[in-house]
Amino acid sequence: MHLYKKLFLIIFILISPNLVAEYEIKINFESGFEFESQQLLISILKTANSKRQIENVIRSQDWIKNYSIIQKPFQNKIFINIENREPIFVLNNQFFYDEDLYKFKFDQSYKDIVSVDAPVEFVEQILEIITRVEKITKVQSIKYSFVNGWDVRIENSLIRFGKEITEKKLQNFEDTMNYLFEIRKNPSIIDIRYKNGVALKYGK
Repeated sequence: MHLYKKLFLIIFILISPNLVAEYEIKINFESGFEFESQQLLISILKTANSKRQIENVIRSQDWIKNYSIIQKPFQNKIFINIENREPIFVLNNQFFYDEDLYKFKFDQSYKDIVSVDAPVEFVEQILEIITRVEKITKVQSIKYSFVNGWDVRIENSLIRFGKEITEKKLQNFEDTMNYLFEIRKNPSIIDIRYKNGVALKYGK
């Protein structure tokens, strides 16, 4: 869903002295996102003393969506493949949310993630805003206040949606952005709160 997702593979080789025998552990991360938690996981696995402990550590990581552990017979090699959850936004600097609105702990990884300041009960609206706005442009941050409603920061503008997100407002936003692209203008504020139109403000 995220328009700016990239795929990359990272392979680490760990030699853990705490295992009964000396094992070579290869970890393959498949993700469009690089977590601080990955480095922490590697550090923890260096202290593992059994294959079971390795699996228990991996199971405890809420940012891991799927994984597999393969140990070839008669070889002191363990291959771990990890599929990360892909965060779409971070809410109140506490939790990541993915496209299924699965919540997992925010680990201070900031790579290209939408920062949101809003009540937790609005997560569905947040995802809808990001999905629709990012069809056209990258969302940088979102803030909800009980006075102004939804404010969405994009590269050069602040979009003001008001307290309710409606299909009409979202369509007005898309139409306005297409118009602004055509005339090559970048207003500082795009105000969608009006019933009969959109207000554009230029300058600070």
